[in-house]
Amino acid sequence: MNIIQLFSLLDLERDKILEFGSEDYIRIEKKINFEKKINPEIDAKTSENLILALKEYKEEFLFVLSNRILFNFFTHNDFARNYFSSYNLTVSDEKMKHFIAAFLADDLLSFFSFKLSKNWYHYFEELSLLLDLKRYFPEDTIYKMNLLVFSKIDFAISQLNTLKGNEVSTIVYIKHGSFYGLLSHFATIDLDQKISNLLSFVSEFYNKKKNDVFFTHVIESMVFYKAFNERINEVLIKNKKAVSVNKGDASNDKPHPTFTIIMAIVIACIPFLVSKCS
Repeated sequence: MNIIQLFSLLDLERDKILEFGSEDYIRIEKKINFEKKINPEIDAKTSENLILALKEYKEEFLFVLSNRILFNFFTHNDFARNYFSSYNLTVSDEKMKHFIAAFLADDLLSFFSFKLSKNWYHYFEELSLLLDLKRYFPEDTIYKMNLLVFSKIDFAISQLNTLKGNEVSTIVYIKHGSFYGLLSHFATIDLDQKISNLLSFVSEFYNKKKNDVFFTHVIESMVFYKAFNERINEVLIKNKKAVSVNKGDASNDKPHPTFTIIMAIVIACIPFLVSKCS
């Protein structure tokens, strides 16, 4: 349990945080001690951290409590916008980084890792919204998130490299546009190259069987990746359009012979484009 969850469990008043004084802290400690008797998940460290955060980091604490994305993430809730009040707080990025590093970094990374591992498109959407706020996160946490996200695309590439038949159940997440939106938060030359490698495998499978629903969806979804190199964005858009043409032709029982050539030329260009940027 983290301090945001504990605060919610105690049913404390958010709008009073900035006014809390010594009597309030005594009252909160009594509530914590009572809850401990019936809830073994409340540990001493979290209890101490809650009091410390309320004493020393009032504005930072209130910022998290009043931010819909952060609050829902740390409490595993899905409250609507009207649940939150605007306090017009101005808290510096550096203060927020220090606050999260002191009290929430472990849960930030573990919750991120858990939701990423589930491969659900709505979790990818949630994590992408979370990363819109990454300016508030400690640098080492962002670095570890980066590694976790990169491992997803590395795994997909390795699976496609040894794919037999239609065994795509372990990499079904690469068909979700939200996955590529999530990747976009870490767009670099290196990630562009990984996208190039993924697209190379995907196009190879697609060209073998153009009516394959899975690889069609993958090519259409990859357009949601916003590359470091703008030329790769153009490639992804062209591929999506080409797939759409093929789908239209397939519904009319007409072949589209130029698609394989377009894909081959496009794929051949990507490594060159990436190397030109490095």
